[in-house]
Amino acid sequence: MTVDIFLTSIYGSLGQGLLYAPVAIGVFMSLRIMKKPDLTIEGTFAFGAALAMTMLYGGAHFLTTLIVAPIGGAAAGLATALIHTKLKIDGIISGLLVTMALFSVSLFVMGGSTISAPLDSFIFAPIRGQLVAWGILPFHALLWSYIIVGMITLIAVIAILFFLYSTAFGLSIRATGDNEYMARSNGVNTDSRKISSLVISNAITGLAGALVAQQQSGANVNTGTGVLVIGLASLVIGEIITPKSGSMLMRLLFIALGSFIYFSCISLVIVSGVLSPDWTRLLTAVFALGALCIPKLRQMFFKKRIEVAK
Repeated sequence: MTVDIFLTSIYGSLGQGLLYAPVAIGVFMSLRIMKKPDLTIEGTFAFGAALAMTMLYGGAHFLTTLIVAPIGGAAAGLATALIHTKLKIDGIISGLLVTMALFSVSLFVMGGSTISAPLDSFIFAPIRGQLVAWGILPFHALLWSYIIVGMITLIAVIAILFFLYSTAFGLSIRATGDNEYMARSNGVNTDSRKISSLVISNAITGLAGALVAQQQSGANVNTGTGVLVIGLASLVIGEIITPKSGSMLMRLLFIALGSFIYFSCISLVIVSGVLSPDWTRLLTAVFALGALCIPKLRQMFFKKRIEVAK
């Protein structure tokens, strides 16, 4: 593998990692903050992609998609939350039901299983054009446009979440996740906090779906398949490298870094020729499994060292 190919794969992984980072943050909000997995994320990601590409195909401005897609994601999260909190259905089953429903909704929105739009209507087009005007090669300009858009989006998402979780309302969401009964005994409406958390996390995921659809130049009804595992792998990798005394801001930043590391590993394995792109899903599963096992293996290693020291 030459240096140029290596650098290109790193640039591509950085851009892709930044665009997928909001998914990892959405998984973090449900799995770590609320202590419950949200399976709506896969459906929400595809729904955000479907909304964005359908609007772009119809001639809408790309900035409009960045508003509508999160709203669509928030609506999906709200549906899951209401089924869970008001109908008292298990959270995992609620997410599955909404994801199944979103499959048909996405088909209806797109008018078919796939949809694409003109490349010059994407959010990356004006940035790429400006970079090319500055003398950067078109392909490299495209990669840098992914990085720039991903960076701006990630900064905005992290800033909003950091501000939110610094408020009394955000702290009550975290308290609900840590100990629901204690939070309720202190006068917190735990149902509203669960609803808010799912709405926010799915809005972020819908935004990510809209951006990734434009990066991939189209949307497919199965776009969200495997996204939850990607988000989980990125989350766990980010948590492994996060300092133990890390603040909320640091945790969010390292989760984003985990997304970049994940895509870099996948990209380098594919580019090296060890495996073909057909094995990407298997690699995703293996990396996710490895990332999930590392904390347990590390705990067993330190426990064994302590026993040996005694």
